[in-house]
Amino acid sequence: MTDTFSEYVDCMPLLDDRDALHRFYDEHGYVYLRGALDRELVRTAAEQMLQGLIALGHAAPGTTLDTLAIDSFEAVDEVAMHDYVRYDELWNHPSTRKVWEKVFGEPVFVFKSTTIRYYPSAAGSAEPSFLTPLHQDGFYIGPNKDFRTAWIPLLPTTRAIGGVALADGSHRKGPREHVVTENFRRFGHAVRGIPAEEFGADEELLFSAMAPGDVIIFHAFMCHKSIPNVSAHPAGMRMSMDTRIQPASSPRGFNALTPWPESAKDASKGVLSKITGTPTTAE
Repeated sequence: MTDTFSEYVDCMPLLDDRDALHRFYDEHGYVYLRGALDRELVRTAAEQMLQGLIALGHAAPGTTLDTLAIDSFEAVDEVAMHDYVRYDELWNHPSTRKVWEKVFGEPVFVFKSTTIRYYPSAAGSAEPSFLTPLHQDGFYIGPNKDFRTAWIPLLPTTRAIGGVALADGSHRKGPREHVVTENFRRFGHAVRGIPAEEFGADEELLFSAMAPGDVIIFHAFMCHKSIPNVSAHPAGMRMSMDTRIQPASSPRGFNALTPWPESAKDASKGVLSKITGTPTTAE
């Protein structure tokens, strides 16, 4: 599979047609909703992330979202950053929950765990090791697999700034083998990803530029990966957040119930157990 992309299909016209929306999701494995979320709520989360970077000394006082640049994602205390971004106020705002429930067609539970990302440009450098290879979130998260990942940009993304690419319809083949991928590392451990030979010619990669207020929601077995930030002249920041959402009636595992800063401290549970290879029954 080569890194050439087709565009996401905007599903906003289907949002009030539950049957059509579900048919699209069943076939393609994702729902892309342009402008579905309250832009002011998203802007607030972006400003909170900026204030965290300033408070932790990675951006100068007076820096704005338009002028923000940091030297390194890895130099930032990722756990400390979670003290500044009140993402649950966005994920569980009544206007946001209305979107989730239209997509699911039923009441939902939003995971307590959220990933926040603030990636500076790596133009002219090797691909950063903290990005994620092709993988399925369902490999890392359980016990139930009826959750969906919700990914949003906090600042506009472009092909140069990067984001997330999905393999259209790849969820239909179910879970796939994940192997150690030495080029991608988190918390000092190699991250497992899907070998390229696992993909067929019909599994087209999708990527679109996104704006604050856009959201893409995808299946637990959707194959996806990070696109690096290689922006230059001007260099931009990729700022984004992602969480998982599941039917309210489904079982809730470790990752659903545990905030990210807490789960990141325990290498024997949840996502970290899959990264480190530590056997666990807590997903």
